Amino acid sequence: MPIEVTMPKLSPTMETGVIAQWLVKVGDTIKEGDVLADIETDKATMQMKSYDDGIIVHIDHAAGDEVALGQRVMVLAKKGEDAKQVAAGLGLGGAQAAPASKTAETEVKPAIAGSGSTGATTSGNGQQEVAEPPVEAHGGRLKASPLARKMAESSQLDLNRIRGTGPGGRIIRRDIEAYLSGSPVQAPAPAATAGGTATPPASTPAQAPVIRPATPPAPAAPTAPVARPTAAAASLAAQRIPHSRMRKTIAQRMLQAKQTAPEIHVTVEIRVDKLVAIREDLNRQLAAENIKLSLGDFVTKAVAIALRRHPGLNASYEPDAIVRHGEINIGIAVALDEGLIVPVLHRADTLGLAEIRRQSAALAVAARSKQLTTEQLTGSTFTISNLGMFGIHQFDAILNLPEVGILAVAAAERRPVVEGDKLVPGTVLAVTLTADHRAVDGAMAADFVRTIKRLLEEPAMMLL
Repeated sequence: MPIEVTMPKLSPTMETGVIAQWLVKVGDTIKEGDVLADIETDKATMQMKSYDDGIIVHIDHAAGDEVALGQRVMVLAKKGEDAKQVAAGLGLGGAQAAPASKTAETEVKPAIAGSGSTGATTSGNGQQEVAEPPVEAHGGRLKASPLARKMAESSQLDLNRIRGTGPGGRIIRRDIEAYLSGSPVQAPAPAATAGGTATPPASTPAQAPVIRPATPPAPAAPTAPVARPTAAAASLAAQRIPHSRMRKTIAQRMLQAKQTAPEIHVTVEIRVDKLVAIREDLNRQLAAENIKLSLGDFVTKAVAIALRRHPGLNASYEPDAIVRHGEINIGIAVALDEGLIVPVLHRADTLGLAEIRRQSAALAVAARSKQLTTEQLTGSTFTISNLGMFGIHQFDAILNLPEVGILAVAAAERRPVVEGDKLVPGTVLAVTLTADHRAVDGAMAADFVRTIKRLLEEPAMMLL
């Protein structure tokens, strides 16, 4: 009995996934745990792994296709089964190669208004000029990859105006990007014939002749040479970048948070001179283990302890109840080139500083290499957003719904502070709590950040 592999649920809110790229092909023998494809979900690009052993006999979708959750993406022949017989049973007549890309068959639109039957337009001096036709596939239909089609649709481009440089004149992603940026794309060089002369691709149409008037026009007055756009001017041209699924999800969730949750912001400045000294001492002792604690690790530890003491912040808001969570799972915001992602540090209140550092570093590496698991992306009960490494003085973070709190951590700055009746140099860290006022009152928010302040100003209290 062949195995049907379906689109898995790779994030809690995933409904569809886009196949970014296949990492296997028809005929490959795969084992449980092998990575089959990179899937672009609403949260991140994640790996789709195999749960079975077998031989790939059919792949249903090409790279760039959007596939619904639970829909079949490939068929495997089990160990001992004949791949050709399995393929024949599917009505394929043999093992089928994976589609390189799904052909978007777009009908060629009629010539623009004002053109003649030859597609020629009349120029200002009365001459007829033949417009350059688009590259057509056999049958007069325009070819474009699914990704190029989506990019064109998002950017409101007419595919008929774009020359494809892919196989058979297919319009591919680089053609869309080049059209948007105004830069020419070099098509692959034509293959040479046995006689040594290059032949044009079969899909390139013959150049139509220019229709000239019966009598030559009078010589035109000399005109100034037309200025050609420089490289600098081309670099100033606006670019239209289609939204990725991740960016769309970020935009949707940020808008939802601002529209539905009345926020309260509470900021406190923390003197961290003792913390800095303890961190330096611990890092010297941990150097042999290749562990280097950051101030953010101490903040994570302090937040975990404070959440245990203030369970009202370790909660989620629902229309009919406030859910206080038993576990303390802290989401650590990680910035990627394509957007923000929040992997989760599970049961953070049970972790020591060294383990917080190890797990936080591992999550950041997995996020940037697109290897986060579903478990590492789910279950967060409170989030920390740290921009201290950018030297930010203070900022407000936006809630990660349905959580009722998020802590924004700024940079630790050297500045003059009042100590008794004197001004002395000190290191000050600002943190800001954004809380959902539907679930968190002002006094509760203030008490929470006061606990964090005490723990960070007197780090030994985190041992109690």
